[in-house]
Amino acid sequence: MKIEVKFGRPPTNINAVQVHLFAKSDSGSVAKAAADLGLSKVLPGKSDFTGRRDESFECYLQKDARGLHHIFLGIGTDADGGADNARRAGGILAGIAAKSKDQAAILLDCPEPAKNLAAFAEGLILGGYRFDRFKSRQSNKSENNKIKKLRLYLGDKFKAHIRAVDRSVIVAEAACLARDLVNTPANYLTPTSYANEAAALAGKYRIKMKIYGPRELAKLKMGLLLGVARGSDQPPRLITWRYDGGKKGEPPIVLVGKGVTFDTGGISLKPNEGMADMKNDMAGSAAVIAQIMVLGRLKPRLNVIGVAPAVENMPSGKALKPSDILTASDGQTVEVLNTDAEGRLILADALCFAQRFKPKAIIDIATLTGAVKIALGTATAGILGNDEALLKRLYDCGQATAEKTWQLPLWREYYEQIKSDMADMKNVGGKPAGAITAAAFLSKFVKKVPWAHIDIAAMDNQEGSHPYQPKGATGFGVRLLAEMLLGWKG
Repeated sequence: MKIEVKFGRPPTNINAVQVHLFAKSDSGSVAKAAADLGLSKVLPGKSDFTGRRDESFECYLQKDARGLHHIFLGIGTDADGGADNARRAGGILAGIAAKSKDQAAILLDCPEPAKNLAAFAEGLILGGYRFDRFKSRQSNKSENNKIKKLRLYLGDKFKAHIRAVDRSVIVAEAACLARDLVNTPANYLTPTSYANEAAALAGKYRIKMKIYGPRELAKLKMGLLLGVARGSDQPPRLITWRYDGGKKGEPPIVLVGKGVTFDTGGISLKPNEGMADMKNDMAGSAAVIAQIMVLGRLKPRLNVIGVAPAVENMPSGKALKPSDILTASDGQTVEVLNTDAEGRLILADALCFAQRFKPKAIIDIATLTGAVKIALGTATAGILGNDEALLKRLYDCGQATAEKTWQLPLWREYYEQIKSDMADMKNVGGKPAGAITAAAFLSKFVKKVPWAHIDIAAMDNQEGSHPYQPKGATGFGVRLLAEMLLGWKG
């Protein structure tokens, strides 16, 4: 379903639906609105609608043979979600609209538009997402009669908020792009095809792109990245892009994303259960690559560089073995005790690479550890780093976007777990504090630069029901990083 957001009123020849957002209250304000619409006999008696979060009610007011359709959506209170309630309402409306057979237009009545309008539009885009690239026409027969396009019309009274709405729509569309990348199976999204997809996106928005293959990576002495890649027949890539929107010579912000297009675990083979989900192991890099769309369309005044190492982690006669020792591009040596801890290896070389740009900050994002899910569950991503101001910035952006983050400690005691008798360090520190020791490992490759690490291993995929995140890839991190970049000051 394609969704467009417009200002003004819908044409008279299109079926229009009037949508009303209501904050939670006693039924007084809702009943008054219903009475004004001529719905007083329908709404309070049949729905008991009070504007609770995720509450919805549909009814028709018969003015002519076609009828005028009204949808009431609850957005609760600030105490139970704030602007995210409006985002959730947008997702719920997308679900309602997806069942319609006709082209439809939505005319919105929105309280507190400064807070709710952009979030609602964002939720509508996110909730309307579907991934059906690989469904045949035969299997899509049941979808043929459903709505193909939905237009949200925001009345002229909301024109003061047009920039905020445009921004939210663009960022939501970028999140949907990331979802497409993550949902694509690994036989279609190899490191090479992934790099080609990124290059096409960069070309569309006229953003500089450079892709490094095995020979260039060898010249850069990226022994960790090449070590992970050697078990696969698919050659690795280092995908880099550069957005120059700030002053010439101003230090950039560098985003680094883990791009393991499929992760078997290598010789330390994963169990069969859940293996199919390992196409998601490039979700961090998808969040980074999706920023090309955000920056290319919104054009903020800052300099940003994206770095995405892309590999497959496969078992073979050439594969990395437990006990192998590799050398990173900065000369540090790593004893590999578990080949399924490969993400931190490719990120380590990428972090070394990122520092050549003398950045003002480095943020890496990765589906790095199952341990972060044990520690924090599926409500938040874990963040760690060496700069409290940067971590606070990510926390605040997470609260604004509902892509929440929570800081874990990175104390000296944890570094004891990754000491090696054979090399400078080992790539795993055992089961205790696994998310923290993974970040401790990464920190060894960051020198005197503000740095933050975001572990999204519990957030990349949606299994259950959620108003604006359909089952499958979530695109987590796109809106979080966009909020940080677009609001960056200093």
